[in-house]
Amino acid sequence: MDVSKYMGAAFLKLGDVKVNGPLRLIITDVEEGKYDRPDVSFDDGTRLGLNVTGTRNLARAWGVDTDAWIGKEVELSVGETDINGKTEEMIVVTPISPPIPREDGPPPPKPSKRNKDAGDLNDEVPF
Repeated sequence: MDVSKYMGAAFLKLGDVKVNGPLRLIITDVEEGKYDRPDVSFDDGTRLGLNVTGTRNLARAWGVDTDAWIGKEVELSVGETDINGKTEEMIVVTPISPPIPREDGPPPPKPSKRNKDAGDLNDEVPF
């Protein structure tokens, strides 16, 4: 019998990542959590409440729709940040899976008007 459904979802803490990290995990779910921030669930049954920096990192890689984050791999490591003039440790979330191409990126190059089979013979001659 698979007992994983009885284990509950343990929220990761800084100490967990310090002792066991860096961790590479697969995102299995994202839902709105406490404190108006997303809670991310991982394939090992753990969860993490994302801070603003982690949310931005994932949104830059995979877009603002969290459905696109499902199945993507991340790395959790320990980093530092400045909070109110004090340096504090935090869990850093780094996307590992390749980014999703942006739809609002640069337009594709326009096809050449020149007939490629004709070589330079169809070039206009300036007079």
